[in-house]
Amino acid sequence: MKKSAFQLSDVPGNFPLCLNESCPQAKKCLHYMVRKMVPSNQLVLHVFNPEAVTGGKGCEFFRAHKPERYAFGFEGMQEKMLPNQYAMFKEMLIARFSRNRFFVRRRGEFPIPPKEQAYIREVLKKVGADSTMDFDRYEDRINWTD
Repeated sequence: MKKSAFQLSDVPGNFPLCLNESCPQAKKCLHYMVRKMVPSNQLVLHVFNPEAVTGGKGCEFFRAHKPERYAFGFEGMQEKMLPNQYAMFKEMLIARFSRNRFFVRRRGEFPIPPKEQAYIREVLKKVGADSTMDFDRYEDRINWTD
């Protein structure tokens, strides 16, 4: 098997594993790839019910082993917005994420996945700001949650 771009220690503890060896997508699916990395002395595994996993092209559980671009921080956006735009922007994001989670994301202490980036860009557009502004920094990571 091709060497993966992640370590077993990167995998969240509740990440479900797939046991479907006959699936044509198994070698490209994170659920199966992680299963092959688990040491044989690990007695308890979090797995999908083999009866529920169909496998193949239409498998609803398929998770591609492809890094996605995560953003970190958007403090730089504030500098490029008018005060009233930023006030509305902040209010809308706090309503979505909560106050603490907003500030953690703004400071760049939490990776912002692609879906959240898209939402933030929608909010920028709604408040009349430039929705193409860059986040403070980016990093390619595997998306374990979507």
